[in-house]
Amino acid sequence: MKPETALGVKLQKLNRLAGVTHLIQGVVLLAILNPDTTIPVITRFFTDTPEGIRPESETLFEFPIALIGPIFLLLSAFAHLLISAPFYVRRYEKNIQDGINPARWWEYAVSSSLMLVVLMMLGGLIEVSTVVFMFALNFIMNLMGLMMEKYNQLTEKTNWLAFNIGVFAGIVPWIMGGLYFWVSTSNIADSIPVYAQFGYLLTFLFFNSFAINMWLQYKKIGKWRDYVHGEKTYIVLSLVSKSALGWIIVLGTLGI
Repeated sequence: MKPETALGVKLQKLNRLAGVTHLIQGVVLLAILNPDTTIPVITRFFTDTPEGIRPESETLFEFPIALIGPIFLLLSAFAHLLISAPFYVRRYEKNIQDGINPARWWEYAVSSSLMLVVLMMLGGLIEVSTVVFMFALNFIMNLMGLMMEKYNQLTEKTNWLAFNIGVFAGIVPWIMGGLYFWVSTSNIADSIPVYAQFGYLLTFLFFNSFAINMWLQYKKIGKWRDYVHGEKTYIVLSLVSKSALGWIIVLGTLGI
């Protein structure tokens, strides 16, 4: 089944290019990563000790941190190649014309949450409950992006409630992560590797650029009056941000 318009053809090619690029990078990073660089995932429960009831830490498992890089790249590859598949392209084109792309937000909900978790773990947020909460908050943030697009199909005037909820949910993990990065590096200069600090700053800027892209779309500023321009921007931002963080993590854990 072929797309009926030039719009469908262009977006299909762009998604296919992004998917193949993600796929190649994911496979390469999977082949060269260092599985020996791990971070402990811990938990704390109250335990009866000679000093009384105290919380005690226990290591649940050691996680090979570099593995997350290839994983979120391969997840993005799957999503882009699915979108560009002949059986899906007409549905995708119809969604874009309606100002919505559900597949994008579901993919972001998983892949960007993994990106966030790996960064925060490198900064010292390694308790299992904290990891789960950070993943959940970022997952909710992305689904608020989907709700923003879905709900505003029914309104004459843009309603920003979903956007604002998403911003709130999304900023909390970054505030907590920033505090941990700051305190850890203040206490011990080499406690957090330089590549993790660089990855934190770079990914923070990229994450905010997605929100800015949506804001420009709904404010209809300049080229963003056309929803398609925002969709292309999402694809490029996703490719660049995931590629950058994936390589930073894998090469950083290799000591390069």
